[in-house]
Amino acid sequence: MTTVRMLAAATAFLLVAGPAAAVTVKNTSDAEISIGVDYGEKSEVKSVPAGKSVTFDCPDGCGVTGPWGFSWMAKGDDEIPTDGKSLVTVQ
Repeated sequence: MTTVRMLAAATAFLLVAGPAAAVTVKNTSDAEISIGVDYGEKSEVKSVPAGKSVTFDCPDGCGVTGPWGFSWMAKGDDEIPTDGKSLVTVQ
């Protein structure tokens, strides 16, 4: 297979595969917060700097726990804004 054909095949595959499902946690407070992300078979803790966002892949859904005191079952392309205290509203 020529280089041009291989490149065309790889490009076609990427177009068909589509974008990964990602969840974004946006920290609207003036202090860093920590969130927990539970993927089922594994989990991790992420830091979200003040006024910044963290985005992570969540293709099959995942639990997101933060300073709001409960776990939100997130799925692809959710945005979770938080001030680090109050309950969140997923957008």
